[in-house]
Amino acid sequence: MSRYLKCAPHEGDVRFTFGVHPDPAVIDHGLAPYYAMHGLMKEWGDKWKSHGKPSREVQFRGKQWATVFDYSKSGLDPWSHQSFQIEEVREFHFYFVAKDSPHYSGRPADQDQRVEGGTITVRPRWPNLTSNGKPVSVPDYGGPYLDVQVQASNIPHESYLTLVKRVMDAYGIAGRYFDQPHPDSHINDLAYYVRLYRSQSGPLFAPDGPIARCHTLIQGDRSGYRKHVEDNTKLPGYYVTATVEDEKASELIRGHKLGKELKHYYPEHPEVYDPDDAPYHPKFEVSYQTARTEETVRWDDLADARRELEETILNCLEWCGIATTADGSAFVKFDPYWTVENTNKARKLVACPLPKIEDDQEHRVMKLWGEMTQSDRDVTELLLADGGKISPQEAATRTGYTYRTIRRVIDRLEGLIEHSYGELEIVSKHVQQKLLKRVRAAGGNFEQAIGSAVMDLADEAEERPQNSWTRLRREYAISIDTEPADCRKLLTIGYQPADRDEARELLDRVKSRYSEHVENNLFGVHVVVTYQDGSKERFRDLATFRGINGTTSVEVQQRHREHNDKVREGFDWDSWMTAEPTG
Repeated sequence: MSRYLKCAPHEGDVRFTFGVHPDPAVIDHGLAPYYAMHGLMKEWGDKWKSHGKPSREVQFRGKQWATVFDYSKSGLDPWSHQSFQIEEVREFHFYFVAKDSPHYSGRPADQDQRVEGGTITVRPRWPNLTSNGKPVSVPDYGGPYLDVQVQASNIPHESYLTLVKRVMDAYGIAGRYFDQPHPDSHINDLAYYVRLYRSQSGPLFAPDGPIARCHTLIQGDRSGYRKHVEDNTKLPGYYVTATVEDEKASELIRGHKLGKELKHYYPEHPEVYDPDDAPYHPKFEVSYQTARTEETVRWDDLADARRELEETILNCLEWCGIATTADGSAFVKFDPYWTVENTNKARKLVACPLPKIEDDQEHRVMKLWGEMTQSDRDVTELLLADGGKISPQEAATRTGYTYRTIRRVIDRLEGLIEHSYGELEIVSKHVQQKLLKRVRAAGGNFEQAIGSAVMDLADEAEERPQNSWTRLRREYAISIDTEPADCRKLLTIGYQPADRDEARELLDRVKSRYSEHVENNLFGVHVVVTYQDGSKERFRDLATFRGINGTTSVEVQQRHREHNDKVREGFDWDSWMTAEPTG
């Protein structure tokens, strides 16, 4: 049997329903446990001021846990039923924390101390519930019941129900009241993580890693929910996340159906930790996103939900070349809340689908771009430029084409443009970016750009390998003047960057691929860039160009030094130094 790394439970939020049950064999206790909690509150009386909140210790999962009991106003109107004699409706709270947690300081109700702990909140419910006379929207089961919410961290989610019963027993409230949760009991939040050494986690949050690619390849251009955050302000990978909606989950791993967030992150202040402290090293976490999942995940679905989240973690590790068993050296073994060990539970690993999705989308762009008519291009540019959702009729109005023409465009560009729910959008962020580059590189030379795409397809069909410089030239419409008047060679980029940062990123690639495939000598090679606003800039001398990070690689610097003497011998320094920029 295969063994896989056992991921650590992190945050959890489960809403249990007790007191009613559809199975007639299960006794309905209604509000009986709520009345017991209300009695405890009354019994404590003046001790709230003299002794503080009632507290108990419980044994749970082989540890001692500190707990306290508290209450707050609920804002609900009292139930009008004759059996309900309570004048002010309250919610009851049970705070719990492991006493051996490194964050525990003796105050279970202090949120900062409950890193290994949480809260049980008990809310009463009954038919025709109101607040200040206005109806409150809650499930109606035909009788009174309790909504019991468990919010916790670093505790196995499977043990939440046991924890509720253990805590209630400690306060004299019969645990049997909580034996049978209603089938509607559901999960609001569920997260699992692994912690990797700082030096090992880079491939997860890299630009071509699974987090970034999930965002660009399988999320639509405009439909649904899009979220991708890259915060590298404090250190690389400080906070990098991407969200995958439920309808896209199966594109990542077949059979998956939960909306989820993939997240690589450090604590808020990573600089205060040393390498021997677990928080010095990042977590990679996958969490269930309720708002991004149409179907409710019930308490009885916990095992399936856990499997899907853990499979996402393990597959992302696999796709990055990181071990998927506890034997790997990438995992931090001194995390206080995670024991690095294997599990025999079945987990599915699949070949990474992202490269194939990317290749398919790029080939689709290249093929359909090469077949585009002017109407195809006009509709595509409208979708690229518009910030909202566009219907076929609106596209017809704004482009001046007939509705029938727009329909033909949609049919021809199937695979680039998606038509659903009466609206048009680009099929993915990646396709949007590839199309945007081609449109901005083509400018007024649309026919020439189309021809370039056809040439690319012909090369591919005949299996003629293109080098990376050739592909870059075609993609960004780069021309080379080998006999300019004011420098040794002049590269003019047809693609129009949005700003100087984007231009410098592009020049990084130009410099690398030109030196690899054309010539090592970059001295006297100038580059002219035209920005989207029409302004131009000349970058003088690729040999000394510093990229977006402001550095030139040691290898390139060494190569420049080796060529400097030869270049200087035959170069017209006076003409070059006094030349005016072109454009």
